[in-house]
Amino acid sequence: MSDSRISTPAPCIISEGTLINKKDMTRALETFENVKYVYSVDGGIISQGEGVIVKVFSSRETSTLIVNGCIFLNVLSFDYLRFSPHKKGLTKIELIEDTKTLKLVPLEEDSKKLIRSNRELLASSQLSFDEESPAQLFEDLGDDEDD
Repeated sequence: MSDSRISTPAPCIISEGTLINKKDMTRALETFENVKYVYSVDGGIISQGEGVIVKVFSSRETSTLIVNGCIFLNVLSFDYLRFSPHKKGLTKIELIEDTKTLKLVPLEEDSKKLIRSNRELLASSQLSFDEESPAQLFEDLGDDEDD
C-alpha cells in the first residue's frame, strides 16, 4: 500500500530571506546580542537606539518591550521577519507587522563594549522569571540598587 501524501523537505534559507514560522523567527533572533534598533511606522522613525537582546519568546499575553537598553522580543508581535546581509559579513533583521517595522542591526565589537554591562548585570543577578512577566526582572533589579 502506498502513501498518497508526498513529503517535502523543510526549506533551507541562507544569508537572506523571509521567515513566517515563529520557531524560525526565534532561532534567527537568538543569533543577535547587542544591536542598534530602529522602530518605524509608515516609514517614519518613532524610536531608535542601542540595546542588548535579553530574551526572545512567543507569548500571547506579553508585549515586545525595549526599556533601559534591554530588549525583550515577542515573535507574536510581528507577522514576519526579513533578514539580509549587512556590512562586514553581519546580517540585519527587520521584524514587520502591518506598517510597523523594528529593524535590528548587530553592533560591531567596539560598540558592543558600551552596552555589555546590561548583559553582565542580568547574568550576575541570577534572576528567574517566566515569559509572562519580564517587568518582574526590572522590579528585582531596582530592589538591588536600594541595598
